Amino acid sequence: MSDQIPASNGSLLRQLRRRRVLVIHPEDHERDIFLAHLKRVGCQVDFVWPAPERLPPDIDVVFFLLGHLHNEKSLSWMAASESIVRMAIISFETPEILGELQRINVHGIITKPIRIFGILAALTTAVGIANHENRLKQRIRSLDETLKARRTIEKAVAILCQTRGIGEDEAYRRLRDKAMKSNATIASIADAIVASSDI
Repeated sequence: MSDQIPASNGSLLRQLRRRRVLVIHPEDHERDIFLAHLKRVGCQVDFVWPAPERLPPDIDVVFFLLGHLHNEKSLSWMAASESIVRMAIISFETPEILGELQRINVHGIITKPIRIFGILAALTTAVGIANHENRLKQRIRSLDETLKARRTIEKAVAILCQTRGIGEDEAYRRLRDKAMKSNATIASIADAIVASSDI
């Protein structure tokens, strides 16, 4: 079967070729075949063993052998990273391995012995899941910031109502006018009012 990929998938391949991949796996024939396949696809591939204590710079995807590490805690940096696609390589399923998969929050899994067929499908699926997860996290952060700003504005409005003897609509209008004149956001003006009130 040919390793060539249809031209219709060119945009997908271009996306993969922009990915820098780190493979954490002992040196053996299986790893050599795996690395060669990733390079043939066009990925920029680095490899290391044992697992590093921290994420090397500019890495987008990490394939890591799980269950054969001298110290699984050496992968603790991976659980905290939101920027990388995490692909576990496993050769058996135990409660410990399943627990690690959950703790590290992997986006995809390939099994040993590593077979070339299916790697691209697993990788593209994992990239899609990771991208979707990151978009959701960004949206949650944005909603949290919006909610925090709204609460601050409400607090500032209440302060103006109490200190100036005006209604809520008038207090909000003053906040808005001050923000426009200062070329600032209403939230930042509200922050300043709340801070000065606290003082």
